[in-house]
Amino acid sequence: MADERVFVGDLTRKEFRERIAAGTIKAAIVPTAATEQHNEHLHMIHDTLHASYMAEHAAQKLLPQVVVASPIAIGVSEHWMPHIGTLTVRPEIFCEYVFDVCNSLVRAGIKNVLILNGHGGNVKPMMRRIDEYKDKLGINLRFQSYWDVYDPALVQQHMEHGRLPGHADEFETSTMLYLAPERVQTEAIDNESAALGTREKGEALVGPAVDGVAELLRQMIDGEDINLPTVTFYPEGKRDLVSGEPV
Repeated sequence: MADERVFVGDLTRKEFRERIAAGTIKAAIVPTAATEQHNEHLHMIHDTLHASYMAEHAAQKLLPQVVVASPIAIGVSEHWMPHIGTLTVRPEIFCEYVFDVCNSLVRAGIKNVLILNGHGGNVKPMMRRIDEYKDKLGINLRFQSYWDVYDPALVQQHMEHGRLPGHADEFETSTMLYLAPERVQTEAIDNESAALGTREKGEALVGPAVDGVAELLRQMIDGEDINLPTVTFYPEGKRDLVSGEPV
């Protein structure tokens, strides 16, 4: 049976050391996410569960070349603090923590690191620092949200509201209904967009995200040029999450 372990924490130090020494490990993923309110119906682990799933399954598509760091499960969620239960950290603390995790991987000998994000509130803080971190680490470092990889046509085909990722609405409800239906309290859905969520939509969108992240990693490992903005999808087209401009 093939060894499908990809999380760093699931390896012994000997296993990790030997894979580095053999040149087996080509890249690492650092999942970043949040623990925050997701309306009345979704568990607050939503973003972390999704970022971790995408990272693990994308890495498994490239076995044994990619490892996955322990997820960073608390992000920048100050805007949701009126909803108690949300956990947040200051933007500068979040960014420096992510940097230190990446630096640990670099010190172990990894030259390609993808920070794979699953929470919109992390995007602007990290994008303000990513060029600085690339210079400091001297490696091939990228920050992308897992939804950045989607084909806009696919989004519009399956999202009736045409928006993705949104927050606890059609997209996030659909993907959770597919990945972990026990974490969706459907009787508590209280908004029109979330009510449009279905397991079938989630299934149609999870696979392409995993494939897209795996392809992004392949491009990084192969040293290809990559032009992939950080985006939100709307019916009228993609918009850059940092600038707000169409892309």
